[in-house]
Amino acid sequence: MSIAQDLRDLPPSARHFLLFSGINLISWQCVVGQVLVLFGRAIGMPPSWVGTLLSFVPLSMMLVIFSIPLVETYGSRKLMTVTWVGRNLMIAPVLSIPLAIKYWGSESSWYILLAATLCFAVVRAIGVGGWFPWLHEIVPQDRMGTYFSIEMLWMQMLNILVTFGIALILRMGDNVNRFYWVYLIGIMTGLFSVLYIKRIPGGSGMAASVTTHAKFSVIVYALKDRKYRFFMALVIISLSAIMWLNVASILYLRDILEFSDSRIMVFMATTAVGIAFSIRFGFKYAERFRSNVVMAALMGTFSLVAASWLGLLPHADWTRLFVVPIIILGGILSAGLLIFASKGMMSLVREQNRTGYTSMWIIGTSISNGFPPILAGWLIGVHHLQGYRICFLISSFCALTVSLLWSRFHIEDTDLVPDMHLIVKPMQPLRSLQRVVWMILHNRKNRKPDQ
Repeated sequence: MSIAQDLRDLPPSARHFLLFSGINLISWQCVVGQVLVLFGRAIGMPPSWVGTLLSFVPLSMMLVIFSIPLVETYGSRKLMTVTWVGRNLMIAPVLSIPLAIKYWGSESSWYILLAATLCFAVVRAIGVGGWFPWLHEIVPQDRMGTYFSIEMLWMQMLNILVTFGIALILRMGDNVNRFYWVYLIGIMTGLFSVLYIKRIPGGSGMAASVTTHAKFSVIVYALKDRKYRFFMALVIISLSAIMWLNVASILYLRDILEFSDSRIMVFMATTAVGIAFSIRFGFKYAERFRSNVVMAALMGTFSLVAASWLGLLPHADWTRLFVVPIIILGGILSAGLLIFASKGMMSLVREQNRTGYTSMWIIGTSISNGFPPILAGWLIGVHHLQGYRICFLISSFCALTVSLLWSRFHIEDTDLVPDMHLIVKPMQPLRSLQRVVWMILHNRKNRKPDQ
C-alpha cells in the first residue's frame, strides 16, 4: 500500500496533527536544536555556559511529571495553546541581543540567551505533557501503526530539509546576525503552530487519575524493583556516554577543527540522512535479536567511535577525510541505542505500577541528558584541548563499561510494540523518551499482567 493511500486512511484529525508536528519541528530546530551550541559560541559564550545552556531542556523534562494533573484538569488543547504561546514569547528576547550588546556589552547577550532558553524549556515542559494524550485521543488504535510510520517518514524528510536550510542561512555571512534570522523563523513558525492547534479536534479535559502525591509513592515502589533499577542505571550510563560525545564533538568541530557553522549544520543534516536509512533498513533487522545483545553491540561500537575523536587532530590530513563518517556512525549508534532502550523499558514496566516506572524513566533520562553538558562545558572551559580529550575518554570508557554490563543483562522482549523503529524518533530524542511513557500509560491492549 502506498504512503498516499495510508495517509488517506487516517482520519482528518490525525492528518492535522501530522502537519502540526511538522510545523513544530521547524520551530524546535531553529530555537533549541544543534544551532543553539553554535549560536552560544558565536556570541562569545564560554563553553561552561554553553554546557549549562544545553542542560535546560533535558532537565526541565522532569516537570512533565507535574504537568499530567494540568492535562487532566484543563485538557491538552487549552494547556498546549497557553504554553505554546508562552514558550515563543519567552524565547523572543533573543532577538533583542544586538541592542543589548550595544548598550550593555557582549556579556549581556549571554544572560539573555540563558534566561530565554531556560524560560522556554520550563514552559515547554509544562505544556508538552498534553501532546501524547491528545494524539492517543484522536488517532484510532487500529490506525496507530500507520500514523507512526507516516510520521517517521515525514519527520525524517522534514528534519533533513530544515537542517540543510539552516546551513544555507548560516552561509549568508560571517557575522552573528545570520543566527537571528534562524531564531525569527523559529519563533514565527512556533506562533503559527499555535494558530493551527485550533484545527485539531479533541483535547478536552480528562478525569483525574493519579495525584502528584501518589506519583512519588509509586516511584518509591518502582525503585524496589531491582531489575528495573539496574536497567535504568544502564540506560543512564548509556545516554550519558552519548551526551558527553554529542556536546564535546560539536564544540570541537567549531573551536578546534575550525569548521564553519554552516559546514557543521551540513554534517548534522548528513547524519540525519544516515539515521533515516539505518532506521529503514538496519534497525528493523536488528529487532530480531534480543534488546540487550543489540545494545551491548551498539555501545561497544560507540566506545570505539568516541575514542576515534582523539585521532581527529587539528590540521591533520586524515581529519577531514574521516570526520564525516565518524559523525554519521556516532549518530546512527545513538539512534539505535534510543530505540532499543525504549523497547527494553516497555518490556520491563509492570502493569500495576506503570506511572511509577515511567516516572523513573523520565527522571533518569533527564539526568543522563542534563548533567553531562554541564560537566563537559566546565572541563572544556578549564582545560581547553585537554578538556575535549577528557570528554572523549569519559564517553568511550562509559560506553565500553556499559557494553559489558548490557551483555550480561537479560531482557524478556515482548510483542507489546513491534516495529519500535517507527515509534521512536532518534532525531528528537527527548520527544521520543516521552512518547514511550505515554505509549505505556495509555496502551493496555495486548498487555500481559504480571503474575
